[in-house]
Amino acid sequence: MKATLRKRLIDNGTRYSLRLDIYPPAPHPETGRLTRFVNLGMSLHVNPKSKEARLENKETMALANAILAKTQLQLHAGRYDFMMTNKPADFIEFFKKHTQERNISNSTKGKWNNALKKLQAFLKLKPDQPLYFSEIDKNLLENFRTYLLATSMVNTAGTDFSCIRTALNHAYRNDIMKVKLTEKVKAIARERTKIIYLTQEELNTLVKTPCGQPLIKRAALFAALTGMRISDVANLTWEDVVFEPTGPCVHFRQRKTKGLNYLPISQQAIKIASATDEPADEPKDKATDKKTETRTGIVFPRLIELHTQCKRPHFKNWIRDAGIQKNITFHTMRHTFATLQLLANTNIKTLSEMLGHTKIDTTMIYAHVVNASRRAAADVITLDMEEQEV
Repeated sequence: MKATLRKRLIDNGTRYSLRLDIYPPAPHPETGRLTRFVNLGMSLHVNPKSKEARLENKETMALANAILAKTQLQLHAGRYDFMMTNKPADFIEFFKKHTQERNISNSTKGKWNNALKKLQAFLKLKPDQPLYFSEIDKNLLENFRTYLLATSMVNTAGTDFSCIRTALNHAYRNDIMKVKLTEKVKAIARERTKIIYLTQEELNTLVKTPCGQPLIKRAALFAALTGMRISDVANLTWEDVVFEPTGPCVHFRQRKTKGLNYLPISQQAIKIASATDEPADEPKDKATDKKTETRTGIVFPRLIELHTQCKRPHFKNWIRDAGIQKNITFHTMRHTFATLQLLANTNIKTLSEMLGHTKIDTTMIYAHVVNASRRAAADVITLDMEEQEV
């Protein structure tokens, strides 16, 4: 007896549904009727054109092949419970499917997958071993919470536990769970982390300091002037840059949140982006015209490749040569933009929109940094005077 994965056109030929073809047909464990096809409840894009659609197809096929392998083992053992419609719901399978269907970035999906691996490690489950919803209770969640806090940093534990809680809430909303367990077990409160940023003086020092790879320097300074993440800077094209009467701006979709962002940028940012100071042996963007307004193609070609090769030596050496002792990363440029904007009294709601934050609470972390800076500034001016002179 053999199981084969089959595709079937649905939705007017725009998608394939996936099902298992059992041959010869096997008796259904509930009805006794010979059954050949078992729908998996999954589908694929037909001729996927976008990167996201291709990735979704790849992940769906990986999950379908895992189910196929498990089904083949059951057939070999003479078991047909995979056909049952009222079989116990498996949280592991549900979690993987929910992760795949969520509109989140690949890095966030990686965090969800790590959270699941930690849950499996805590319960000492094998990769193909199920965890039925009926086995999940308040005691299990509390013990898992304790396990995470004992084995991970607080914020990492908070992220992992949040992924599991979110999946359980989704199961509750879809009537898979009858009890909302997350109301019975507290989330892990995150610790406020120290925000590292560059002062205006340090930023100007970096402007004057040469870098072994000028493109990295230009991209970092561009990020400091715009607040964009390295993933967005690396994927920015000249087609995303719009020269409006009020000034230049960029229209782009954030790689992390998938949200569209309309971001006004300064003329200095445009000047840095359009500079051509790469070494002669570096490949130029062949689609670039002389005038900035008519350029096409990637603004910072090969940024990720150049930045990550040999453990980021160009960036680290540039920071070191500038005499800056702080632990600076490319993402520090985003923190620098946010902090200096608030120090310049930019409205926090405006800043939140410029950073592309979905919640203003995320932007508020910079307000704490600014408040501390203002507290220090209050004590800068002192008078040389005795008490009796007051």
